[in-house]
Amino acid sequence: MDRANLPINSLLEQAASVVRRKKKTTGAFEPAESYKREQIRELIAFSNSNGLWVSLSKLNVEYLSKGGENEVYTGDKDNIVVKLNNFEYAGDDLENFFIRITAHNKFFCNVPYQMIGFSYNSQQEFCAVIIQPYIIAEREATEKEIATYMQALGFEMDYIDEFHNDNYEVFDAVPNNVLYGIDNDLYFIDTQIRLRL
Repeated sequence: MDRANLPINSLLEQAASVVRRKKKTTGAFEPAESYKREQIRELIAFSNSNGLWVSLSKLNVEYLSKGGENEVYTGDKDNIVVKLNNFEYAGDDLENFFIRITAHNKFFCNVPYQMIGFSYNSQQEFCAVIIQPYIIAEREATEKEIATYMQALGFEMDYIDEFHNDNYEVFDAVPNNVLYGIDNDLYFIDTQIRLRL
């Protein structure tokens, strides 16, 4: 599999399909907690059979920070941010991770995620490796700017950092996760998104 020539969402779609297939075959026979464990096994096998392991040393990146689910690296050469996502916020079903990334790319397409493979983070946790453009920001967005932007996308505000439309809930839309770029546009770099039940 040639990652350099994949369409932007091809690997993401393929990995999501592996996760959904495992969930479908597991069905009601196993409790939801075991979905994640089995889905990770399937993704490791998928990565092994398709040569999808990413070596950070070959990416020539430097450590930037760590959050609840991501170890973040940056490389000045390519103007990208590399995130090793440990699926922590996906809960017991990895499909939630893929729903979130796909929805992010739909609503915040000016700073899309691209999945480039899999790796292990510094804690030896299995991770998806995703990249985003590095945003040169003038400052963090204000709560009012975030609310105005989300309302223009058709979302209603539930709380200062939470919004919903008919299908999705976006939360953790706080100033340090939304940047005001030097081009006067907003960049939602790290919000949480889930299906609305």
